[in-house]
Amino acid sequence: MLMSCSSLLTLAVTMPLATAALGAPVWPGKTWATRKPAEAGLDAARLKTFSDYVRGRGCIVRHGRLVYTWGDYKRRGDVASAAKPVYAHFLFEALEDGRIASLDERVAKYEPRLAAINASLDHKDRLITWRHLANQTSCYGVAEKPGSAFCYNDWQMALFWDTLFLKVYRADLAGVDAEVLHPFLTDPIQCEDNPTFLAFGLKDRPGRLSISPRDFARFGLLYLRNGIWKGRRLISIQHARMAVSSTLPNSLPRAGMQPAEMIPGQRTIGSRRIPDNQTDHFGSYSWLWWTNGVDRSGKRHWPGAPYDTYGALGHGGRRVMIVIPSFDLIVSWNDSIVQGPAMENRALTKLVAAVRDAPWSSTGTPRTRISIDGRRWRLNGRVTYPGTPAEGLLMNVRMVNAVFEDANRPGFDADANTSEFIARIPEYVANGVRAFTINLQGGWPGYEGALCSAFNPDGSLRQGYMRRVRRVIEACDRHGAAVILGCYYQRQDQVLRDGAAVRAGVEHVVAWLREGGWTHVLLEIANEFGHAGFDHRLLKTSAGQVELIRVAKRAAPNLLVSASVGGSGVLPEAVARASDFLLIHFNNTRIAAIPKRIAALRPYGKPIVCNEDAKVGARGARAAEACVAHQTSWGLMQWEVNQRFPFHFRGVADAPVVYAALQRLTHAARPTAQ
Repeated sequence: MLMSCSSLLTLAVTMPLATAALGAPVWPGKTWATRKPAEAGLDAARLKTFSDYVRGRGCIVRHGRLVYTWGDYKRRGDVASAAKPVYAHFLFEALEDGRIASLDERVAKYEPRLAAINASLDHKDRLITWRHLANQTSCYGVAEKPGSAFCYNDWQMALFWDTLFLKVYRADLAGVDAEVLHPFLTDPIQCEDNPTFLAFGLKDRPGRLSISPRDFARFGLLYLRNGIWKGRRLISIQHARMAVSSTLPNSLPRAGMQPAEMIPGQRTIGSRRIPDNQTDHFGSYSWLWWTNGVDRSGKRHWPGAPYDTYGALGHGGRRVMIVIPSFDLIVSWNDSIVQGPAMENRALTKLVAAVRDAPWSSTGTPRTRISIDGRRWRLNGRVTYPGTPAEGLLMNVRMVNAVFEDANRPGFDADANTSEFIARIPEYVANGVRAFTINLQGGWPGYEGALCSAFNPDGSLRQGYMRRVRRVIEACDRHGAAVILGCYYQRQDQVLRDGAAVRAGVEHVVAWLREGGWTHVLLEIANEFGHAGFDHRLLKTSAGQVELIRVAKRAAPNLLVSASVGGSGVLPEAVARASDFLLIHFNNTRIAAIPKRIAALRPYGKPIVCNEDAKVGARGARAAEACVAHQTSWGLMQWEVNQRFPFHFRGVADAPVVYAALQRLTHAARPTAQ
């Protein structure tokens, strides 16, 4: 059966770029297809240096083929805490199958004894949800309330495993492999070495996963391919991506060491310490996976690896399966001498050094680059949308509230909101979007009084806000999309103390972008400068915008900078001349007037980008078509869905008619079969 053009496109976009470059993705069958390291773009001598450092036994998979092994990589063995991402997989499976109602469903529904303990602490454990258990924030066995702190705790992992597999899946303990593990996971991905949840038998820590390095690499490949195995979706794209990219915020503290009551007879799946609180999350923990995040001091977890790296880690690094999407590579090892993040990083640095065709450097240099060629846009040196009506354009979507927060609304989960957007980026990109607008002061959420700003009063940056912005920028980089990053927004500039702070804010943003090294970010000084909601002169006048554009260009001459004004599609001459590209809005512009507005800007000889138009449905489609017909990039603002609180990011479902139009405009027609 032939897949539709749109299905093929979605599949290609959600695959790593390195895989797509090689043609159709490859999966193993009953055994792994093999390839020599050199044929897979790897240096065999450097792989030997890597495996000599790691020791133990393991294997490397690249582009879906087994390319390097050492030791007995076929032998099954306990992987300790590296099993935890498998537990999370079955949680998402349970949600998608309707076995549980929500990730925020209370676990006491299945384990009622949780509601009866800790009377002196207001029966806090009755509030534990699946989300808490799968992010190690349940605080089970310690005094903190669920969700208030991080506690890496093997008693709660046993509670999680027992409740999920024995009560939700209703498996018999002796039959958990045959009833759950094999039919739902290891059989579909054709594991060769009979993985088991009973690594040490029925009576010794059931739930411990015993799996060979080559079989564990199959699990990594499933997530590298966003939940797809040979065309069959085993888990949704949303959950596959969320699992490995929704890191806990650094504002979340580590729990203390005050013990709290556990249910009678509670067992542990590993550590027997009470209370058990083994490590911090380091800004690098996501649904039981470890990621390459940034800790409270700004240090990346594995600085020698690309920042999209994630993995399942056990026994401090001795038992590991790590995925590097930017290299389309998986490494799996067991019985290693690696111990702790420093040794993990040295191992990964040696592995990265063996990649000869790396799309970025070992320090995490981004792979997506945006540039201007006359009036046309290029991504990675190639004109956008070649051979289509939108060739050379930058079709975009306003997603400013993907990084929203409100200091006056403490119950709003800003990180979960960002994760919801990030999970949908592949779908937006698959339907023609090549840029997303976000803003360091958010957008108007549909109600007055919100306090949303990445800036301190002196213009310095708030790291909590910037971590969410970084997540979006890095996710867009992974999927080959640009970011239009706005600095200032009306109703929010009042946070800044004075004009000097406004200038300093631009300088801090540019310095932050330089430090990140990103080459796919465009800068919008102010969204709709001159709006009555701005207080500072620099943000109310054309002269102020020109000054701030020059501040940014002096600090980073290669950074592409602009500013936008109103919804009428006009731009003052001084700002147009100072800008690298012309940023306009068409919210209040009739479709019939769009060609005239574009014609007025043509003499400047620069790319014209509308990055905000609130027209939706058939009118939105016609507006996009009108812009493309006059060589102007168009951007959707879906007011009712993701601009106004509560925000929703649903991919094509946001605006089906508009995205259908974007598909037509940005994709070349397939040749008719003869």
